[in-house]
Amino acid sequence: MQNKDRNTYTATVQASCILVLGIVAVAGLWPFHAPRNRVKWLENENGLRFGYRGTAVSSGAFRPNHADDQGPCTLEIWLRPERVTGDSSILAMDGSVNPREPFLLRQYATGMAVQRYQVDEQGVGIHPWFKINGVFHEGESTFVTITSSKQRTTVYLNGVLAATSSGVGMISADLTGRLVLANSTVDDSWTGQIMGLALYETELTSTEVMKHFDSWTSSHQPALAVGQQPLAVYLFNEHSGNTVHNQIDPATDLVIPKNYFVLHPAFLNPTWVQYARPMNFWTRWSVWQDLGMNIAGFIPVGFVFMAYFSSVRQAGRAVPAVVLLGFLLSLSIETLQWFLPTRDSGMTDLLTNTTGTALGVILYRQTTVQALLARVVSRINGPPKISAAAAALAANRLEDETLSFRT
Repeated sequence: MQNKDRNTYTATVQASCILVLGIVAVAGLWPFHAPRNRVKWLENENGLRFGYRGTAVSSGAFRPNHADDQGPCTLEIWLRPERVTGDSSILAMDGSVNPREPFLLRQYATGMAVQRYQVDEQGVGIHPWFKINGVFHEGESTFVTITSSKQRTTVYLNGVLAATSSGVGMISADLTGRLVLANSTVDDSWTGQIMGLALYETELTSTEVMKHFDSWTSSHQPALAVGQQPLAVYLFNEHSGNTVHNQIDPATDLVIPKNYFVLHPAFLNPTWVQYARPMNFWTRWSVWQDLGMNIAGFIPVGFVFMAYFSSVRQAGRAVPAVVLLGFLLSLSIETLQWFLPTRDSGMTDLLTNTTGTALGVILYRQTTVQALLARVVSRINGPPKISAAAAALAANRLEDETLSFRT
């Protein structure tokens, strides 16, 4: 490679390294900060509107009032989803053994699911859940009552029986820990409006369910029977400020933080935990798309830094040095993601990013790629230029030859 070609090649490789680092940093860490918490009070009625990445969380944790945490319980929530597509978490309680796998009330398009987390006899975490279709409709509010004993869970919609499950029994232990609205304990944002919420350590009868529904929708509060002491009642009638008061116990008031956050961010979440899912989980295109993008995103890292260390710096053992560089770059990004609520730090990304770096190294070392790079550099430089002296000499020679021809 000529001197000029080498200078052009060196400058191109160095610029490419800087560009690739910048793109990888933006892709891995954007928006570089915790965004504003998108929650606001409704103007003409009681309630909060949760935008994308908006959440509220209880200031304290709920604890069972009785020694038997296997007892009955009831959850009432009055809500209006902003959309009836996609899936996200409406409500979470982090009192389970694994706080990153909480009790969840989730929206699945027009359907709704109740999901628990428990450990079976072999010590393996499982997620029993059941789903009800046709719960939500575009632009309509729904009053959901989930009342349960250990053996059975019953769901009412607007005071009317909708479904019963004998396989998934919600218990009072599920309604413990800190309460999260419009999100899970990890990043799983739900958008919509919540106008009322109440938690009980009793199982309501169908008559009581209908009575509560009529009371909530007419006077915006539950009609409590004598001796019926709920764990929490949130009326959402403050209309301003950053606190939703629990009418029963101020220790569990809901707080609306200024910036969006998740309750339990993961740091290098292990792959075997992140992907401990049922077999149908692996049939989702989004799973393979995510893995493929993490690999493809680091192929340029391996390619340009292999070019730098092998041709510009001409360092020994360039291959392991570049693969190690890709690993350390990924580790730095995953560490910083721990501080960003919109990102999830996981070991899977470390593995896929390092694999992508290794593939970039292999790609650079291909003979056809080397030939193509040499051709590109040569074309950038253009045809070789002759000096002024050489041009004058050529012109004089052409003039002499012309005179000789004429003679």
